[in-house]
Amino acid sequence: MYIFDANMDEESFRRHFKTKKACEQFLYKAKWPDGFSCPRCKHNLSYDIRSRNIPLYECRKCRHQTSLISGTVMEGSRTALYKWLFAFFLVSRVDRGTNAIQLSSLISVTYKTAWSMLHKIRHALTQADNKQPLTGIIQGGSARYRSLYNSSLNLLPEQSPVFVAASLNADHKPWQLKIKTISSHHINGPRILQRGINEFIDRHISTNESDDSDSIVQPKHIRIACTGSLRKYIQKARTWINRTFNGIGFKYLQSYLDEFCFRLNLQLQNTPIFNHLTNICMRTSAI
Repeated sequence: MYIFDANMDEESFRRHFKTKKACEQFLYKAKWPDGFSCPRCKHNLSYDIRSRNIPLYECRKCRHQTSLISGTVMEGSRTALYKWLFAFFLVSRVDRGTNAIQLSSLISVTYKTAWSMLHKIRHALTQADNKQPLTGIIQGGSARYRSLYNSSLNLLPEQSPVFVAASLNADHKPWQLKIKTISSHHINGPRILQRGINEFIDRHISTNESDDSDSIVQPKHIRIACTGSLRKYIQKARTWINRTFNGIGFKYLQSYLDEFCFRLNLQLQNTPIFNHLTNICMRTSAI
């Protein structure tokens, strides 16, 4: 599978995926990096059925048929594979991303289709984020996410409480970040209640007993202090969301924060974003 770096531009993308076969081959490798595996019996040999627009693969052992997009965010979609890949590419762009209006124009689909595609992609990113808990030395604390145009320092309805936490490397710099919205019943004025902290720890911090080296701070002893180095990520997330989407409501805030953290974490870990995003979307079922 070809590895795209963070500097991939639109021209190189179009050049690489200029044929339907190139799109199919790339997605096949993302779905089955070690070769075909039957979702029913795990047999590794198949017959290719090319009589449909999307290739089908029939297991040579149990005869179960599966398509290239079954069990992925694209399942049930009639949108061309190239357009889906282009959506993956746009979402993977560092500090940019895309919105439904832009996507619908660029790939010639309706706004409703573009919005649904992006919603499914963000769903996959949230699912992946929930499977990657913070480990090791962890620092975190509460902060406020202010909506667009709200410049007041007071807590207003337009402000959403969030908890930001990061796993730190040996130099005490973040290498994995999470920003999670906090339920209002976990907040008392400007203070996050202990039950809110405990809920975050239970959901998003590893309790693996093997994490017991001298450099590890056990999860229940997480340092609660949202320092300037962490607060800056809240501001970066807000700037990106406001610039790309002109602000959003609380209902979908978490999915946009997860998208922001997804790209940031892969940057910090020097991991190719487009490839990783494609792998996630090819292994996450549609909503």
